[in-house]
Amino acid sequence: ALSTGVRARRFSGPLCRFSSFSGVITGFLVVEDEGVGPSACLDPWPRRGMSVDAKGDGGSASSGHLSPKSQVHLVYFLVVLYAVCYQLQSPLEPFLVDSLVGKDKSSESTASYARLQSFFGVIQMVGSLSIGNLLDRWGARAGFVINFIACAASYALLANTSSLTILYLSKVPGVAMAGFLCAQTTVSQLTPSGEERVIALGRLTTAYTVGGVVGPYTGGLLGAKGDYFLSAKIAAVVSLFAAALSMLLPVASSAPPSATSATTASVTEKTPKEGQPWSERAAVVFKLAGFLIMVKLVSSTANSMSSSAQSVILKNDLGFTEADLGFFMSSQFAFGGFANGFLLAPVTKLMGGNSRAVVSNCVLTMALGYYAQAVLRSESLGILSAMPAMFQTYTFMGLAMFLSIFQYSLGTSITAESTKIVPEDMKGTLIGMEHCIFSAARILTPTIGISILNNAGVSVLYATCASIFLSVAGAWVALAGRFLPPQHEKGS
Repeated sequence: ALSTGVRARRFSGPLCRFSSFSGVITGFLVVEDEGVGPSACLDPWPRRGMSVDAKGDGGSASSGHLSPKSQVHLVYFLVVLYAVCYQLQSPLEPFLVDSLVGKDKSSESTASYARLQSFFGVIQMVGSLSIGNLLDRWGARAGFVINFIACAASYALLANTSSLTILYLSKVPGVAMAGFLCAQTTVSQLTPSGEERVIALGRLTTAYTVGGVVGPYTGGLLGAKGDYFLSAKIAAVVSLFAAALSMLLPVASSAPPSATSATTASVTEKTPKEGQPWSERAAVVFKLAGFLIMVKLVSSTANSMSSSAQSVILKNDLGFTEADLGFFMSSQFAFGGFANGFLLAPVTKLMGGNSRAVVSNCVLTMALGYYAQAVLRSESLGILSAMPAMFQTYTFMGLAMFLSIFQYSLGTSITAESTKIVPEDMKGTLIGMEHCIFSAARILTPTIGISILNNAGVSVLYATCASIFLSVAGAWVALAGRFLPPQHEKGS
């Protein structure tokens, strides 16, 4: 009906009351009828600057855009697709490097895998800054479309990999692969600051987790049959579909009204300073949120060292196969995502509704968790040496999943805090800088983590990670009050 100009009958009734992803599906189905926009069914938040008609519709009849709430649901769905495609490859990459280098060259294969991760970190670091600035200037639609086209190009190259050179080449389109960055920026623009934004960002991570559960498990099963490229072919096709789906997003995101936030209330009155150089925008962002950015940098360093070595430990020390590794990654995503999606809000309230308290407690818990992993894996102490191999495996996996809860919550709370204190038209730049920091941490830390693992062992690696987090906890207690603005609202 959309392509031929034929008007479709308006859907109403129970269909309008579906939640979550059904808002997106309804957006596909509803077409204007008798000059009434689809937002009457979909939009509980009338858009600013637009009149509300007698039927309660927000937005103009000719806008054709989804409501802000449905936009958020669509973003969740796009993140699921993005995560599935990306995580399909994650359990197979160490084995693919093995096949290209030679399974009899274990040390060389491990080093090659670390260098590949570092190379991808450089690509992502450069791309994060560019995509963040692009989002501020061109909006969510352009960001998501460019992201998914880059994803399709990367997976198409990966599907035809026959050497390490082509494998490295497949990482180059990663300069524009920033789906989660696009999603965080869009959601932070569509939700008011405070607890509501924390919850929305937590659910965004849960949406990624859905893909993180399906992707590794499915990829591991496909790889277990000996075909390391089928998953990449599937991911390329799905990414093109997601690029087309992204066209449903508006050119520029619109924020919902908020009765409690003066900052959010003025969102639509602030427009991006299109002529302002990126360097000036970055300077403003760093002046306001530099302390939080540095906290994310240092904590990401420790997490990157651990995550880079984790697959190698599971594959080499604990004897995991492709399917085993895929299942573990899926389980880890599921566990962390459940905690972030369903426990983040009550935990935040339990700690006073203060995201800064969440950051502080998560950092301290991560330090203690890594120290526990170091003690249990210590060969000199021999705590687990007498235990069956299965018990050692489950102990390692259990602690890793425990840490994933607080790792996700830490990142979400830092983003919620930082997006609250920067101007609305610079959130893309901010989140781009955050993702750049995360990518920068992955340039050298995989090699450092693998080097510590090979030369000093698992215990020293985790003790190093714990010490980094302990230093972050000390810096937070000593400096947060000095570098962050005072809090005025509970739940902010």
